[in-house]
Amino acid sequence: MKRGFSCTLAIAPMLALAVPGSANAAVFLDFDGSDGVFGNDDVTADTFSDEFIFDTGVSPGLLSATISSIASSDPSSNIDFSSVTINGTEFDLVQAGRIEFRSIEDLLIPGGLQTLIVTGTSGGTGSYSGTLAFANATAVPEPAVWAFMIFGFGAIGGALRTTRRRQRKANVKVGYA
Repeated sequence: MKRGFSCTLAIAPMLALAVPGSANAAVFLDFDGSDGVFGNDDVTADTFSDEFIFDTGVSPGLLSATISSIASSDPSSNIDFSSVTINGTEFDLVQAGRIEFRSIEDLLIPGGLQTLIVTGTSGGTGSYSGTLAFANATAVPEPAVWAFMIFGFGAIGGALRTTRRRQRKANVKVGYA
């Protein structure tokens, strides 16, 4: 009996770590590398701070995102965002009031892990949701593209030179004395 009891005590902390807490059950993030959604379906605290970490891959790119509170006629469902940031860059406030809306467009970000932090106040039963869209930035052309551009500029230059020579020959005046 004593042996079974000590084994149960040893396993209990491991089981507690394996079961997610109910405080974070309402927070969600679904991002596939190019677009996704995030939010919190059950903001029950007067003040809250939710952190979302997502991976955009190795390439830098442009990120656009939106967030809005979901309100009803019940004042306890009202959410006011104190701050919404991605990697420390603040979202622009588009609409305030009963339904608050913020967005950020074409933010140049490095590849890898990104951190989205949402803080605010709630009447006690609010919720919010948002969207993410990421596009890889391709700032440097491939070597074959460079070669093709150089060949094209050379061909244009050669054509202009030939045209000039023909124009000079046509403008030559011959005088007879």
